[in-house]
Amino acid sequence: MNHARMTAKTFIFNILLLTVVSLPTVLNAQDGKALFQSNCASCHGINKALVGPALMGVEERVTDKKLLHSWIRNNQAVLASGNKYFNDLFAQYNKAPMNMFPNFSDAEIDAILSYIGTETIKLNSTPVPTPGGGDEGKGQESDNSLMYGILTLILAVIALVLLQVNSNLKKLADDREGVPSGEPIPFYRNKAYIAMMAVVLFVIGGYYVIQGAIGLGRQKDYHPVQPIFYSHKVHAGTNQINCLYCHGGAQEGKHANIPTLNVCVNCHMAITEYGGAKL
Repeated sequence: MNHARMTAKTFIFNILLLTVVSLPTVLNAQDGKALFQSNCASCHGINKALVGPALMGVEERVTDKKLLHSWIRNNQAVLASGNKYFNDLFAQYNKAPMNMFPNFSDAEIDAILSYIGTETIKLNSTPVPTPGGGDEGKGQESDNSLMYGILTLILAVIALVLLQVNSNLKKLADDREGVPSGEPIPFYRNKAYIAMMAVVLFVIGGYYVIQGAIGLGRQKDYHPVQPIFYSHKVHAGTNQINCLYCHGGAQEGKHANIPTLNVCVNCHMAITEYGGAKL
C-alpha cells in the first residue's frame, strides 16, 4: 500500500514538474511581439524596409509555410537550394546575410507571424496623419484671425466717420446759436487722429514683431512643427533619455539646440512606431 502511494506521489510530482518547466516555454512561444522585438526588429520593420525588407504581407508573398519556417531557421540552406524568390530577395538587399534561428520552434515562428499579421491589420485600419499634425486647426485659427482683423478695420473706419459727423454737427449747432467756430480740420491733418493712428499702428506692429520673435524659438516650451509624432514625456520621461543626447548645445551655450535628423535616426532606424499609452 505504501509502495503504491509513493509511486503515485512520484508520478504526480513528475507531472507537475514537467508542467512548470514547459509552461514558460509555451507562454513565450505565444508572445510574438516580444520575440519580434528581440530578434527581428533590429533589421526588419512591419511596414518599412530597414536592413532587410518590410515584413507586412510576408505570408502572402511566401505561401508555403514550411518553406518560410525553413528560411527563418536556416536561410543559407534555402539559398543553396536555388529558390528563386529568396535568391532574388538576397541580391536585392546587397547580399546582406540574415541571422539564422535554428532553435525557433514552429509555435514561436507562428507567434511572430501572427503578431506581424495583427500589426498589419492595425496599420491598414489607422488613418495616416498629416505631417506636422494639427494643421487643419491652425488653418481655421488663421482664418478667424483674418476675420477679426477685417471687422476691427471696419469698426475703426465707422468710428472715424462718426467722429467726423459729430464734428460737422457741432459746427452746425454752433452756427445756429451764433457761436463763432473755425473750419473743421480734415481727419488726415487732425493731430488727435494722427496720434491715435500712430498708437494703433505701434500696437499692431509690436504684436507682429513679438510673434515673429516667438517664431524664432527664443522662449520656453517652444515646439517646432514635427513631421512625425514627438513627445518629451515619452523620450525624456518614459524612456529616460538624457536631455543632452539630443540637445548637446545646452551644455555649452544659453539655448538648447534643436537636434538634427541624424540624431533621431540613430534610434528610429529600428523604432518606427509608438506603442505606449495614448497621449
